[in-house]
Amino acid sequence: MRATSIAFLLLGAGAAPAAAADLALHRASYDLSLSDDSSDMVGAEGRIAVAISGDCDAYDLDYRFVARFQQEQELIVTDQQTESRESRDGSWFEFKTRTFVDSSPQDTVSGTAATDGGRTVVTFTEPGVRSVDIPRALFPMQHTRSLIEKAEAGERIVETALYDGDDDPQKELTSTAIIGPAGSDNTLRPDAPRPEAPSAGGQDAGAEKAADPSDQLAGLRSWRISESFYNSDSDGDGMPVFETAYTLYENGVSDDLVLRFDGYALTGGLASLDLLGNPDCP
Repeated sequence: MRATSIAFLLLGAGAAPAAAADLALHRASYDLSLSDDSSDMVGAEGRIAVAISGDCDAYDLDYRFVARFQQEQELIVTDQQTESRESRDGSWFEFKTRTFVDSSPQDTVSGTAATDGGRTVVTFTEPGVRSVDIPRALFPMQHTRSLIEKAEAGERIVETALYDGDDDPQKELTSTAIIGPAGSDNTLRPDAPRPEAPSAGGQDAGAEKAADPSDQLAGLRSWRISESFYNSDSDGDGMPVFETAYTLYENGVSDDLVLRFDGYALTGGLASLDLLGNPDCP
């Protein structure tokens, strides 16, 4: 499983259920830094850029996650770029992901997935043409829709089979999400404070600072989500392959992220947010 693919899952916010607020089509960026409790990394920082658009049939997602890792004398830069399209009803999913390390292309994974009944069929076009049949799995946007729906219903624990475009679907990715009120701990919490927005060049020290992008989400319902992800590579003692926590708003926007890998964690939140208009659908 790609180290950055779960960030795509949690930020691939999708269609809210019909009874809830509509998904906010939007552009957002997130700044991430190394958590204080990370032991296996000298330094790390990252930025995620997300653009969610779409029409009355499907949602389009452009996603990019660039991270810089410092280990002793070695600096490694990873860059994951994903373009996907997912039907509003969650029945099909198109994806293409390119991964770079230190600007050199590493791999490209592209294909489609479709769910019918109790099975999901994944058909790859890159790196080779093949089809894989797995038990029914939710796609990224459908997964977020389900979490919002469960949160509104007051459920606290949600277990889900997922498929996010990974090159090995037979590992059968699953998640266990704990849903709590906004601001709750839920096992994981951002332990690095959100950095203050810098003043514009030339302004006096006492001049008003840039508005926090999360101010645009004021008044919306939100929940603190803590997720643990598992697949066939998971530790035999039941430890997940990845953990994350984030604040999920009823319109599908996420904030206050924790991405916990093996030996280190990245934390951060919204650096920018542009809310866009929704299509006029019947």
